[in-house]
Amino acid sequence: MAKLKRQVIDVPVEKVTGIDKLFGQMLNMDMDNVPAKYKRAFDLTKNIAYDNFAMKSVYESYELDEMNGDELKLKNGVVLKSQVMADMFRDSFEIVFYVVTLYGYEAADEAEDSMFNKLFLDHWGTAFIECADSWVGKTIAKILEDEEIYATHSFSPGQTDIPLEMQTPIFELLLPGEIGVTLNDSYMMHPKKTVSGFIGLKLEKDENRIRPCDICARRESCPNVHVSDF
Repeated sequence: MAKLKRQVIDVPVEKVTGIDKLFGQMLNMDMDNVPAKYKRAFDLTKNIAYDNFAMKSVYESYELDEMNGDELKLKNGVVLKSQVMADMFRDSFEIVFYVVTLYGYEAADEAEDSMFNKLFLDHWGTAFIECADSWVGKTIAKILEDEEIYATHSFSPGQTDIPLEMQTPIFELLLPGEIGVTLNDSYMMHPKKTVSGFIGLKLEKDENRIRPCDICARRESCPNVHVSDF
């Protein structure tokens, strides 16, 4: 029996850490000393984000049956084909599928005429959803910790050579339409600020868990590097 039953949860903004830090990191901005020329746009868009953005997630774990090369077969018969996932989840006994999404960004963006403010809102949206993604992973890990079950970092379709096609099993099994998330023929999700992914569950603790950023070719230049540490 899988360890995590299907759960739909609200992601509490007040408990999600690192949002302001990531926003500043992406724009290379000192959040304690916002330049005067940006202050009005910064204050306006931050207030819009914190007053209007909300987040929700759905997740469930599935038992792993066997691995063969770059294929992971679940006990329900679903096959996940990805060398990165096979490497990262080789010692796992279950795989958590999850989706986390941000509400309110599209409406705020559509209502804004200033391209400069739109840029700030886009970065606020990214900061919110990336930090919410990290919060969901940490929350799942905390739930299982007392049972001495340990979670890997999360890995997402389109990230670190994981095919975008891996969105298909997530949507077929998890049915994130319940939280308003859809998938188009190009494997792109809507709402725009949505993250999906996989987390492995293991019986032995790994003090040196590999993060997606550790194996990404863009790790030296990406402004979102190591968001999971926030």
